[in-house]
Amino acid sequence: MAQWAAATGGFLFFILGLLHLRLTVRDMKEPQHFIPAKKELLDELKQTRINLRKDVKNFWLSYLGFHFSHSIGLMFYGAVVIYAVLARPDILSDVYVRMAIVIVGASYVLLARAFWFIIPLIGAAIGVTLIAAGIGMQF
Repeated sequence: MAQWAAATGGFLFFILGLLHLRLTVRDMKEPQHFIPAKKELLDELKQTRINLRKDVKNFWLSYLGFHFSHSIGLMFYGAVVIYAVLARPDILSDVYVRMAIVIVGASYVLLARAFWFIIPLIGAAIGVTLIAAGIGMQF
């Protein structure tokens, strides 16, 4: 039961990442999900670059790149949690590993509350609660 609770939490993070990836891929073809509410700003994003580097093509592509890396991070975190609780529970005997897993999940909750919207906030909160409860029941 404990393993499945934690694995379900990890799966929830993986699914959030996968859905985010799907929306990002769609925006590469036909921007509609992560675009500004003022659609005319999209053209400006495509015509300017970030100030950090001169070789970056445009702000819009940088923004999409961020979304891709964010998606990969969520999927990787979810996969690591699932792997640790189902295939290698011995890894979880280390208190620092358990703490790191919960802290990363809690960080997504804090980020969602500060910068994103309600769906990732609820998903991350449920996911990290399941992970923490599942790991807590095991140890």
